[in-house]
Amino acid sequence: MLLKYWRLIVFVLGVIALLGGIFWLVNKFVIQKIFNGGETKTYQVLVKTYDDKLSDPEEDKRSSMKKGYVVGVYEENHQWSDSEKVSYLILKMKLNEKEAQKITEQVKEEIDIKTLPEEQQKMMKEQKKEERNPDDLTRVVAARKYKINLEKIGFSDMNVLLKGQPFEGQVFGWEIVEKIK
Repeated sequence: MLLKYWRLIVFVLGVIALLGGIFWLVNKFVIQKIFNGGETKTYQVLVKTYDDKLSDPEEDKRSSMKKGYVVGVYEENHQWSDSEKVSYLILKMKLNEKEAQKITEQVKEEIDIKTLPEEQQKMMKEQKKEERNPDDLTRVVAARKYKINLEKIGFSDMNVLLKGQPFEGQVFGWEIVEKIK
């Protein structure tokens, strides 16, 4: 009986394969770009290789750049000064747009309006919600939310930068990034 309908069976299997291929292409090239943060491209990231230190511990956490923190994210063809080349680790990373922004995010918390001085509370209440800048109601708690795990890539001595950038030919991905505890 199956032999009688072999053409129909082959046709149905062909249509299923064609639909599966179309779904795979749409998923790979359209849906993933929308939901995964956009197109992936190669950036250069400027990474701090030593800790800055302030005497006030709270201010130190809020504003000091530490070892592994990304100072900035730049286009792949960015030209670096000699000073930057010996002061910072420069890594090439394949990131999507969201990751490129996320890697330099600060840790922020909302400010309770009731804790503000009376004068500021009054100004905030008079200001319309639409006109209010969302950053006015937040404060920086830590300089960065993420950092590069330098141990994972095998970087430990910043003096090696005097001889040149150690990872010049390599391209890393998000796997070397870790959330700061």
